[in-house]
Order: sequence, then structure tokens, then C-alpha cells
Amino acid sequence: MGCGNKLISPKLQDGQQLNGQLIQKVFRSKALYVKPSQTLLEDPELRNATSYEVSPRTTRAMTRNKQLNTPENALPYNTDMGNFGEELPEIDHSTFCPSDNSHSNMPPSATTETQSATTISTSSSATDSNPSLEICQDEPTPHASSNYTTYLSVMSSVSDLSSDDEEMNHAILASIETHLSETSSKSLPVKDILEELSKNIDTGMHCKFNINRSAVLDGAIRGFKRISYNPHYSMNVKFSDDFGKNEEAIDLGGPRREFLRLLIEALSMSPMFEGPEECKHLAMNSTALREDRYFMAGRAIAVSLVHGGPAPRFLSPVLFAGLVGGPNAVCPTLKDITDADLQEKLKTVSESSTLEELLRATDPLLDYMTSAGCVRPLRAINDRDLLLHDLLMFHVVHRVQGPFQRFAEGLKTLGVLDAVKQHPNSFRSLFCHEPQQLTADMMDDLFTLRLASKGSNRRRVEETVIPLWRDYLQDAEGQVLP
Repeated sequence: MGCGNKLISPKLQDGQQLNGQLIQKVFRSKALYVKPSQTLLEDPELRNATSYEVSPRTTRAMTRNKQLNTPENALPYNTDMGNFGEELPEIDHSTFCPSDNSHSNMPPSATTETQSATTISTSSSATDSNPSLEICQDEPTPHASSNYTTYLSVMSSVSDLSSDDEEMNHAILASIETHLSETSSKSLPVKDILEELSKNIDTGMHCKFNINRSAVLDGAIRGFKRISYNPHYSMNVKFSDDFGKNEEAIDLGGPRREFLRLLIEALSMSPMFEGPEECKHLAMNSTALREDRYFMAGRAIAVSLVHGGPAPRFLSPVLFAGLVGGPNAVCPTLKDITDADLQEKLKTVSESSTLEELLRATDPLLDYMTSAGCVRPLRAINDRDLLLHDLLMFHVVHRVQGPFQRFAEGLKTLGVLDAVKQHPNSFRSLFCHEPQQLTADMMDDLFTLRLASKGSNRRRVEETVIPLWRDYLQDAEGQVLP
């Protein structure tokens, strides 16, 4: 990336990877300069015995070069091959790419005519498609040879980056990440994102789910494992007590929404998750791992979001951060330890102020430290924080890495996980608990109607009272009581 009058290679922070997504993010804000690892186009006549097939585009470029370099077609030194008659702009040192050390001692010499034409042709094709992306060749072009000495001086300073340059790289990437986080916070509303994902659902096709209300999770897993199941098809749900009725006859989408609501509730109470009711972490359950239920849990959440069901809102912020940025983006604390006994022992370690106290606090944890691979000599109190961090990472992240991977794979259903990674701020309120204002609908859902038998006088009175009760809730919504 260009930084002042230098080119610097990005220095990644802990947990970052120079993948295609990060390169795309950087390219949106800054120009990138790419240096190929080998010569892109080469004259076959200059090669050794080893050769490969030359593409027609390469042949045309070399033929055109030979025609242009005849005496009658000789071009001025500062003429661009792709745009005749126009002078090249003044060469900026920042348009050169960093070279390997093997090229630093290369003498400044003019390349062959064929290499010159090939280089200019390649650069023209690259800059035409994106003016901000430069493709730099290993060999200096004829019009750059005069500045080759300056090029070497710039590259020598770039190849040996000082600590200030590294801090500058960190600052650049940090500013880009901050800018991206601010942009994502102003992203599309999650409702619009889910509506866009729901357009992939084929309403003309149906997948049937036969559900028993007392075993919703088992019925859902049977339906997801059925060979004919397709998450892009509409869901047709029939409960065991709805004999002789289909979904449309009962309520338009009513059984489907009820099934998804019961399914999310069953997931939050399943042994696959542990922790407080509104802050669940993944738990290690061998049965669920063997039966691949973690994948089904992720798929159930994705299907519920896209098919109009409720959001989970019970995942911990640490688990959500792992889904967005991977395990390296997780920073667990003592509050994320669901085992009360282990949490108390780790708290004692964190409160140690001397080496003697630290050694006493770690004695009850020797077996657990062995399982976590954290048994090592403690020589100073400064070793406390690193030990505590390793134990937290093991318990919250590494210990459940297998369930986490399968859970994330299930969330990829219908493109939900990709949307979560692109718009984390929009989806955070759907996955993690956040305080919400009590509404009339939420209050109404807290009650279950138990009506008298149909046709009775009492039933008629009850049906009259119910709308009045709901009117009262709507009138009281948003009102502050004295």
C-alpha cells in the first residue's frame, strides 16, 4: 500500500489474515500495488530449452511490438504505447512495487524491445480495468531506467522497515477496520437483509414436518435429516394433535411460526448450550456431537430467521464474536466460565498479587491445566495473566472447537452466516440478548387463552372481553405509570 512516498506491505494484527476479503476492504479505501512472483509475459525466443505454449494474446503483443519498433515506426522515448502522441506523466516513486532482495543488486539496464512492449501492454490492460491497481513487473521499463537509482533507494528503505513503519502499518489497518465497523453500523436494517434472503425460498415447493409438541427438537432433526428436505422450500408443519387438518386450514403460516418458536425455545434448553438463560455458550456434549446435532442447531436458527420465525437472542457475545471473526477474535472473561467451581478457582488466580499466592492458587488447577496444556513453570507474577488467558481460551473456545465448527456450518444455510459476517452490528440484536421495551404484543404473548366450550354463554362473554383486553394493552403501550 502507498504510504507517503513509500510502498509498505501490510502488517497484520493478531488474529488477522491477509485473505481476499481483507484485500477487498483495503482496496476500497487505498490503492494496492501488486508485484507478480514471476514474469507474466515473456518472449519465447529468449527462453532456454524449457518452454510452454504461448497464448494468442502474447503472440499479438510481440508482433505489434516488432511492427512498432521498425525504423519507420520508431516512437519517441517518452511516448506511451497504448496512447500515441501523449507524453507520459512524471514518474512517481510510489508507483513502483517492492522488489525481492535478489533484484536489489540488479544493474540498471534496458530490457529488450519485446519485454518493453509486453510490460506496457500488460500495464495498460490492468489500469484500464481499475486505475487504482498497478501491476509492476520485475524488469524496469525503458522509460523508468533513468530513475532506477532512485527506485533502488526507495526500495532499500522499504525492504527494511523500521518499528515506526510497522506501527504505521498497524495504524493504517486499524483505521481501515474502524472505518469498516462504522460503515457496517450504518448498514441495511436486518429486516431488509432477511427479506432479501427469503427471496430464495420457493413457495411452490414444500417440505413436511410432523411434530409432537412435547418433542419438538427431535421432530425438527428428523425433518432436517430427511432426504427430500430442502431449506429453500416452504415448510408445511402438522402437529400430532391436528388430525385431518393441513396448515392452510388451521391458520396461514400459524403452525410454522409456532413450530419455529418452540424449536428455538427447545434449542436454548438443550444440552448443546450452557450458561445463563440469556447468555448461552456452546457446551461439549458427546452425544450431540456424534449425532451431528450442533449442525442441526445452526441450521434451525438459520431457517427460523429466513422463514419468518423468531430470532434466538440467547447466544453469548463471545460466541457471536467467534461466529463473526473466528476463534481468534474471541476475548473471554471470567464471566464466560459457566462452571461455578472452575470460575472461583480462576478468580483466585486472577487475584493473586505475589508469586507465592499464584502457586497456591494453581495447585487445585493442576489436573485442569494438564488437560488444557498449560502446565509450565511459573517464575514471576507476570506469568499470571498469560496463564489465565490460556485457561479461559481453552475452556470457552478450544474445548468446544468441534461443536463450534459444526454449528457455524449449520448457520451457513440459506446464506445466513455470510450475511452475519457482512453486517454483524445488524444481526447482533437477533443473536444476543439486548434489553427491549415491553410492547403490547409481548405482553399479550405472556398469556394463554383458556376459553369455555364453544356455543356456551360463557364463551360468548369471553370472546367479548378478549378484544377489550387487547385494546387496553395497546392504549397502555408506551405510557409511563405514576
